[in-house]
Amino acid sequence: MISKENVRNFFNTYGVATFIGIASIGLTWAFLPITGDNFFAFNFLAIVIAAYLRGIRAGIFSIILITLGSYYFFFFPNNSSSSFAVFLVRTVIFIIAGYITCLLIDKLANTNESAAFKKREKENLALIEKLQAEKIKDKKEIQARDEFLSIASHELKTPLSAMLLQLQTALHNIKSVSLANFSVAKLMKMLESTEQQSLRLSRMISDLLNVSLITTGKLSLEKEEIDIAKLTKDVADRFSEKIKHDGYKIKLDIKGPINGYWDKLRIEQAISNLLANAIKYGEGKPIEIRTEKRRSNAYITVIDQGIGIPTDEKERIFERFERGNANGHKGLGVGLYITSQIIKAHRGNIKIQSREGAGSTFTIELPITKKPRGK
Repeated sequence: MISKENVRNFFNTYGVATFIGIASIGLTWAFLPITGDNFFAFNFLAIVIAAYLRGIRAGIFSIILITLGSYYFFFFPNNSSSSFAVFLVRTVIFIIAGYITCLLIDKLANTNESAAFKKREKENLALIEKLQAEKIKDKKEIQARDEFLSIASHELKTPLSAMLLQLQTALHNIKSVSLANFSVAKLMKMLESTEQQSLRLSRMISDLLNVSLITTGKLSLEKEEIDIAKLTKDVADRFSEKIKHDGYKIKLDIKGPINGYWDKLRIEQAISNLLANAIKYGEGKPIEIRTEKRRSNAYITVIDQGIGIPTDEKERIFERFERGNANGHKGLGVGLYITSQIIKAHRGNIKIQSREGAGSTFTIELPITKKPRGK
């Protein structure tokens, strides 16, 4: 059964060739006073056009059509035995030259098509490799996300369980034990423990909220004029009790003032995350915090001498749902990811220098920007 596509291709090929052949014969007739009895000189261009536009079949069909038309319109009216020999020779030369031209044009077209095909093939292979890499990355992210959700559910459950236990114990003692035997000191200890667990739970919920805002692209900045050197010192002062409790010594090298236009709460959160990270993994060894201004950038550096980070993990510790060398340490493991995203939102950079067993150095680099006019 002949399909519509085959019929369409037939008319596209031979219809175009017929039109070009007839047009060529007509033009040859019009220019006959110039070309004389050399009927095929002008028609050769028509074969080239037909072969170029519709391929070798159209070119050969044009050769046949032009040869027959030339015989009928130009030679036949002036038929003579002497001119027939000349016409025959010219016809043979025209057919051979036209056929060779069609072959060359077809080969050139095939070469171009082959080159285009190879180019598309190369692009497709590159696209396939890219899609495979993205698939592997997505698979790893899904696995990391599942692990993160498992850790998050466990970490959230821990303070809730501790708080519930403390409250149940306090209620039991108040209801069932004589108040004379239930001291205020014991009650205060329970309430303080509950407060600590509540704060821990609040921090984890805040981290989860920040991850959600970053993932959905809704992390907004409320910038104001601040001194980042003073802000860093204030963060260190707030950590002083915890630092003292965990047996750390902290060295401050605060060079300021360093004034700029940043989101105070977000930068404070980033510095707090780095300092909390240093306390968590510092193994009780001294911690150093530095601030300085170089040209048009502000730098905040937090240095610990703790467990360090293996070389193969340094590239991924700032990624979502990734945890570094966290064996034996509690937490959601999203602090560094949140920190890196806050710094990126300020068009800054965060870099790490670390070696396993030799501590880590985190450096925040922030461009110093001024408050826009009219704000």
